[in-house]
Amino acid sequence: MKKTLAALALAGSIALVGAAPSMAATYPALPPQAAVSDGVVGPGEDFIFSGQGFLAGETLTITVTPGQAPASDGASIAGGAAVAAKIAIVQAPQTLSTVADAQGRFSLPISISEAGTYSLTATGNTSGVVVGPVTVTVAASLANTGGNAGGAPLANTGSGLANTGADSGLVLWTLVGAGALAAGATSVVVVRRRAKAEAAA
Repeated sequence: MKKTLAALALAGSIALVGAAPSMAATYPALPPQAAVSDGVVGPGEDFIFSGQGFLAGETLTITVTPGQAPASDGASIAGGAAVAAKIAIVQAPQTLSTVADAQGRFSLPISISEAGTYSLTATGNTSGVVVGPVTVTVAASLANTGGNAGGAPLANTGSGLANTGADSGLVLWTLVGAGALAAGATSVVVVRRRAKAEAAA
């Protein structure tokens, strides 16, 4: 009988430890929104595009759409003729990808080397949630001397990895499970010692 109780206590402890990850709290999704760390940057200067409202661990597509960036006055066209008016240069949208963290948030460092105004959006590939557009202006007058001359017009300067920090609820349930396991192991030891003492007597 005592061995049966000890075995039940041990089995219960193991079941509690094994169930701990499934007991982690599920939080409601944060309201969808997006922002940039700086609305005006120089060419090649990093800024952070961040947002929330996605599924935990969801892959996101970041779309950077250029607005109209005026060319300088007196720009030349094919054939060498000079043009007195400004010409709008529109480039194709570019995409990057990242992964939302456990809270459905993302934070992605980006740099753009071409002057102009850009619109940024993030789309959840599973949920279909879209945040943005958020606008950032790359001002040629803010160019730094160590810039990215001749480089790619858009660079993802971060790893794009999700935050893998431990959830406090998971840590709590792991500690509770470890305590229950220790209590179960202790009860097995006590039962065995009593059984040996009774057998010796």
